[in-house]
Amino acid sequence: MDTEHQCFCELAPLYALGVLSDRDREWVENQIAECPDLAMELANYEATVATLSYSAPDVPMAPNLKDRLFQRIGKQTPAPQPPQPPSIAFPGAIARLLERGMTSFLNQETTRFNDLKWEPYAIPGVMIARLHTDFEKRELVGLLRAEPGAHYPLHSHGGVEEIFMLQGDLVDGSKVYGSGDYIRTVPGTVHAPHTWNGCMFFFRVSLDNEFLEAVPVGRR
Repeated sequence: MDTEHQCFCELAPLYALGVLSDRDREWVENQIAECPDLAMELANYEATVATLSYSAPDVPMAPNLKDRLFQRIGKQTPAPQPPQPPSIAFPGAIARLLERGMTSFLNQETTRFNDLKWEPYAIPGVMIARLHTDFEKRELVGLLRAEPGAHYPLHSHGGVEEIFMLQGDLVDGSKVYGSGDYIRTVPGTVHAPHTWNGCMFFFRVSLDNEFLEAVPVGRR
């Protein structure tokens, strides 16, 4: 099949039925790897296929048919077993994606905004709420809240820093960032941002950042 004109929505049902060629199956799995959201769409097709046999109309069976069959093969009639729900077996690529998603869900950490524990930071006028600390990756994730006029001393970055602005303004050199702005700073960057009217933002920073000037203890 010409891969330039393939459509996931057309091939996914055929994938679930197991009638695709190896090449087309690989194409579908590559699409899922690039866009994990497609895994749930394919999972729905898999679930539908698994229940097809249960959608057939009931056909009445002779009351003694089971007994006669077991007598013919020389076995006793087994004890009746409760009905079991159909099991859904997902192909390898889908199973791995779903397993990874379930693992992430089980390992999920949540913090309500009203439950944040704000604590004074080393810089006057700045408070932080720690959400997660990863000592293996040397990362700190949390929220920072700064009062109007707060100034962050000149410092260097030991790793990638990510900031997502929630409120207020953050001034870095000639640029001013506001609510909704995303800032990514590479390792080795040196700067000293400040705020005019105060701000609050989400951050992911390296634990190896280093101050290059003294913290302004008297500034508020």
